[in-house]
Amino acid sequence: MIALVRYRLAELWHSQRALPPVLLHTGLLAVLHSDDAGPALPSAAVTAAALLVVAGWLTIALVGVEDAGQRTVTRAHAGSVHRVLAGTVLTVLCCAAGLAVLATAWSQVSSGFAHPAADLAVVLLAHVVCAAFGTAVALPCSVVHRTGYAVIAATAVLAVTLLAEWLPLAHPLLVALSRGSAPPALLVRSTLTAVGALLASTLLVAAWVRRRS
Repeated sequence: MIALVRYRLAELWHSQRALPPVLLHTGLLAVLHSDDAGPALPSAAVTAAALLVVAGWLTIALVGVEDAGQRTVTRAHAGSVHRVLAGTVLTVLCCAAGLAVLATAWSQVSSGFAHPAADLAVVLLAHVVCAAFGTAVALPCSVVHRTGYAVIAATAVLAVTLLAEWLPLAHPLLVALSRGSAPPALLVRSTLTAVGALLASTLLVAAWVRRRS
């Protein structure tokens, strides 16, 4: 699996499809933390929401980086479609984790190292959780063959994930962060929900791909 993730990372970066979302996220961090933005959690609500979108963008970019022939070769070497999808998810999460660390460190540096360690841990976890949500909701959209339709579908689903109060995914966590609090129970519930959504999404897409092939 490590070799597969390294291969997928190489594909993603050599194709340069990762550059636009990564640069946009970095630009957001530069603007948001151009001065001391105050408490860590409210600003983390903005950057975590942005990372959710970036993770979805990276998911669609990575799934679409190979043509049909390359996908067949990759699946043959990986051994199964489940392993390919797991490698894809892990690759996106590796990229997102790096951006999460960057966002957390940038927040701390811009504050003059004033944020307590507990807040930084919450910020880091919130970013990773939101990245998992973004990957989970974008993965089913990424298998749409027409790129334009995939982008439209992913945009709609990501918007619902971010904004819908009735959908207990990222929205409750982001609202709590924007208010400067993140209860442990909410963090645990959000983390478990993100893991479950990611697992369900991967299995659903794997079943769909197997049926189509």
